[in-house]
Amino acid sequence: MWVVSKCIGRPSFRSLGIVLFEALFARQAIAALRGVDVIHHIGQAHELIGFAAAAAARKLGVPFVIQPTVHPGQWGDSPFDFYLYQQAQGLFAITNFERNFLESCGLSGPFFIVGNGIDNRTDGNANRFRQSYSLEGPIVLFLGRKTPDKGYTLLKQAFSLVQAQRPDAKLVCMGPTPGEQPSQVCLEVKDGVLELGFGSEQDKHDALAACTMLCVPSEGEAFGLVYMEAGRYAKPVIGRRLPVLEELLGRQGAGLLVGRAYGEGNQVGLDVIELKDAILQLLNDPQLAEQLGKNADQVSEAFIWSRVVTRFETAYRNAVANKTVSLECLSQTN
Repeated sequence: MWVVSKCIGRPSFRSLGIVLFEALFARQAIAALRGVDVIHHIGQAHELIGFAAAAAARKLGVPFVIQPTVHPGQWGDSPFDFYLYQQAQGLFAITNFERNFLESCGLSGPFFIVGNGIDNRTDGNANRFRQSYSLEGPIVLFLGRKTPDKGYTLLKQAFSLVQAQRPDAKLVCMGPTPGEQPSQVCLEVKDGVLELGFGSEQDKHDALAACTMLCVPSEGEAFGLVYMEAGRYAKPVIGRRLPVLEELLGRQGAGLLVGRAYGEGNQVGLDVIELKDAILQLLNDPQLAEQLGKNADQVSEAFIWSRVVTRFETAYRNAVANKTVSLECLSQTN
């Protein structure tokens, strides 16, 4: 594997690295996957396992489909990644935005839009959450890693301005702090902010039930499951005006999206004042907040697991049918 890693790290030797990796692991993949109807790889090229899976699919005569994990301009879109994607007989995209991006990079599909799945849960206990931390008044909830790219720092700055006009509001931040940073946990409200660490699924759902709105102004999202989870509770959400969130939320009036696109691709600038104004808009206009929440509830219905699984099953059947047609055509030409 040392030789493989050295080859993969040098673009001019990557083809050799792939051949070596397949020689090491394709036989194991074939043995493990024998008897399957479809081989489905989730991820990118740098894990390398996708190349062994592709080799196994060729040997076994079954369709090989890939569900890329792509953040345009950030990861999953290198030439090395596209070299793997080109080997698939089908590509699963979670949004039309992702499909369009992959097409613009030269991939021809076929594409299957499958979405992403959430549990159909509305069992969070709002009273339990509020009583556990002695919370009263409106709650702005942040769920996610406490890092600048998730919008955590920007949100805290914006909320300090919100408090000048709405001192009754509280900001609850729930999520892990990166290991190299000081822990951001304080189980008591301080300056209007409650800092919680990584919580259980039930803790998360209690927080969603209790909050007035969800605000996660992340710099990038491939899908944004947390917005859909909030939607199951009919909670209004605030996010950046990212193309993927425009597709899923903005066009349906299911979220308050802020910021302005700049540069190429998936970049949206957002300043403290605009975010502060968005939070105050929902705090001061309960009717708007309620309507956004109702719309988010309707949108999220399409992404509960039972519906997503149906889309995957349809895509698998299509992939198998297309592979069968291809094999029949091949046999007729020989």
